[in-house]
Amino acid sequence: MYPSDTIAAIVTAPAKAAVSIIRISGKNSWEIIQRLSSKIFIDHQIQLSWIYENENKLDQALILPFKAPKSFTGEDVIEIHSHGGIWLTEKILELVLNSGARLAQRGEFTQRAVINGKMDLSQAEAIADIIDAKSASSSQNAIKIYQGELGSQIKSMRLSLLNLLGEVTASIDFPDEVGEFDRQKFSQIILQELKQIDILLAGEKEGHILRNGYKVAIVGNPNAGKSTLLNSLLKKERAIVTDIAGTTRDLIEESYSIKGLPIVLLDTAGIRETEDKIEKIGIEKSYQAIQEADLILHLIDMTNYTEEDYDQENLRVGTKLDLVSDYDEELFDICISSKNDQNIEELKNMIYDKIIQLNTDLVKINLRQADLLRHAKQALDKSLEASKNLSEDFWTIDLRQAIQSLGEITGETLTEELLDNIFARFCIGK
Repeated sequence: MYPSDTIAAIVTAPAKAAVSIIRISGKNSWEIIQRLSSKIFIDHQIQLSWIYENENKLDQALILPFKAPKSFTGEDVIEIHSHGGIWLTEKILELVLNSGARLAQRGEFTQRAVINGKMDLSQAEAIADIIDAKSASSSQNAIKIYQGELGSQIKSMRLSLLNLLGEVTASIDFPDEVGEFDRQKFSQIILQELKQIDILLAGEKEGHILRNGYKVAIVGNPNAGKSTLLNSLLKKERAIVTDIAGTTRDLIEESYSIKGLPIVLLDTAGIRETEDKIEKIGIEKSYQAIQEADLILHLIDMTNYTEEDYDQENLRVGTKLDLVSDYDEELFDICISSKNDQNIEELKNMIYDKIIQLNTDLVKINLRQADLLRHAKQALDKSLEASKNLSEDFWTIDLRQAIQSLGEITGETLTEELLDNIFARFCIGK
C-alpha cells in the first residue's frame, strides 16, 4: 500500500494572489526541483531561487525542501512558493508534472501522511474539519482531535483489548501451562472499555451540530415577519421584505453563529392555503424544513393573530412589538421587533439555551467514528455475554471484531476502500 510515485498539486486557491504554493511529494521530489532550478538545496533551509523553463527564467520563488521522514507526508517534499498569478502557477505545475510527477488526487498528501505513520486516520479527518469549520467551537474541537485526543483514547482501548485477547488465546492454546482465564477479570476489562465507548458516543450529537450546524426554522403565517427577522439576525438584506403576503416563495438557508456555535437559519415561505403553483412548492419546502429542523421559531404577528396560532409546541415568537401597546404576555415565549432590533439579543440567547449545551470535556466525534464505536460496543456486548456460560473460544470471536472496528477509526487496520472513501471529501492539494 505504500506509494512509490511522486505527486504534485497547487495547494492554494486558484485565484490571483500575492503567493501561490505548489507541493511535490515522493522519491523524485528533489530531483524534479533540481531540474527546474540551478540551486543546491539543503534539508529544511529556505532558499530564494529562479524557476527555469528550459534556459529561460520563469519566476523567482521561495523553495522549502524537506527530507523524509521529517515532512508532512513522511516523504521527500518540496514546496515552491511562487508569485500568485493563475497562469504562472499552473505553468510551474505543468513543468513539475513534465519532470516526472503526476497530479495528486483529492486528499492524497494527507493520505500519504497516514500511510507513512505521520498521523492516524482520526487526525487526518480533523484536518478536513479544521478547513470546513463553521465556528470557533467546531475549529477548537477539530484541533483537539488533530492533536491526537481521540486517537490516543482509541489506541489505549484497542491495546487493552489486544492484551486481553492475547491472554485469553494463551489460555486456550496452553491450558496446562496457563490455565483457565478468570471470567470475572474478563468481564471487568470489557465493562471498563464499554464505559469508555459510551463516553465517546456521548459526543456524537454535539459533533454533528459542530460540523453541520444547528438547524433553526423560522416559520409562520405570511407577513409574520420571518424574512425581516432573518435580515435582522444576519445584519444584512438577505431576504426580500414587502407588505405583500407570500413574497418569500422559496426556502432561504443561511449559515450563522451564536456564541461560537454554528447555526443554519431556514427562512420559510408563509404557510397558508393558496392556488399559486410556485407558492405551493415553497410551502411544501416549509413543511419539509419543519420536519428537519432542530428548533422551530414560530413567528406570530401580534397585530393579527388567533388562538389557532398556538397549537405547535415550539418557541413562540411574537413579532411587530413596535406596533402594539397591549398584549397577553403568557401567549408568547418572547416578543420582538425586528425592525427596531428590540429583544433580538434576548431571542438569540433563548436559541442558544435551546441548543444542547456542549460539554467542552467531550470529544465531538463524526458519524463514521460513531458508527464504528457502535459496532465495537455491540461486539463487546456479545463477547461479554459469551463469557458467562460459553468456553473461551467463543469469547474471542466478537472480541476480535471489536478490535477491528476500533482499528478502523485510527487507521490501525487500513484498506484502500476505506482510505478512498474518507479522502474523497478532501480538496486537491491537501
